[in-house]
Amino acid sequence: MKVLLFIVLLFTLNILAKNITPYKYVKASEAVSNFVKVGDILVIGTEEGIVDIYDLKKDKLIDQIMLSKHKNILGDNIRSLVVSVDYLNGKIIFVIRLLSTWREFYVYENKKLTRLIDESQHIALQKVKFIDENTVLISTMDNAFMLYDLKTKKFLYKKQLNLASFSDYALSEDKKYFFTADETPQISKIEVKTGKTLAVYNEANKRDIFSVDYKNKTLISGGKDKRVILYKSPSSHKMTKGKFFVYAVALSPDASKAAFVKNENSEISVIDTTTLQELYLLKGHKQTIIDINFYKNDELISSDEDNRLFFWKLE
Repeated sequence: MKVLLFIVLLFTLNILAKNITPYKYVKASEAVSNFVKVGDILVIGTEEGIVDIYDLKKDKLIDQIMLSKHKNILGDNIRSLVVSVDYLNGKIIFVIRLLSTWREFYVYENKKLTRLIDESQHIALQKVKFIDENTVLISTMDNAFMLYDLKTKKFLYKKQLNLASFSDYALSEDKKYFFTADETPQISKIEVKTGKTLAVYNEANKRDIFSVDYKNKTLISGGKDKRVILYKSPSSHKMTKGKFFVYAVALSPDASKAAFVKNENSEISVIDTTTLQELYLLKGHKQTIIDINFYKNDELISSDEDNRLFFWKLE
């Protein structure tokens, strides 16, 4: 009887979810590979070596970084995929993937583009985020992480976490800590300043973790086991599940809501993090979702493998 009541309750909660469609789109120059929103500035990395800088307040493209083309093995002129982007106080950092599979790291400021790490250094750069105006946290495909000084152009430290392939990391709001995940079902909390591992979250995920986020003392993860885990501490968590691989997750700034890729139809479920009730179902994506950014408690942006970003209001 209790099982039946639980099933009925779960069904009731799901049918109460409100269907939402995007209220706005921003079109990128090419297929989107990564994006970041800081204030009114939206920086979009693309699969064809172009970085778009878009002013949301003015609702227009205000600048663009276009990398040079090079020939592939078929003789076609192509640009390199932009792997990761970030923005702070007018300065943009980004990583590109070359045909050799090695990566390069650039900074763009005052219309000037500077290459800081080139392919000769043989570093498989994957994700970059500003810690402050002169310091950047870098992760690599082989699960190393580094703190890099933009002024001296030197690494402050390099650490190898383990031998698994890197998936994702999320910074705490004060940027003192980051939470990093890989193909193992484990998340590590690491102090940014020292690179010291402070805690390990490994009780709930069972397979590869694809995406993590951290807001307001809450950690969320999603991955290959279809599980969406909400951690308050390494020993305290709650769980819900999607219907397919959970490629992307995100928390609202106050961590009262969580968003995640729910199914093969690329629908996004938004749940209450206390009750796990599904509140909204975001519909409109036609391709695999690659990122979700919950930038207000009732507004978010998502992107897929197309050349548009989707803007949503939860109302």
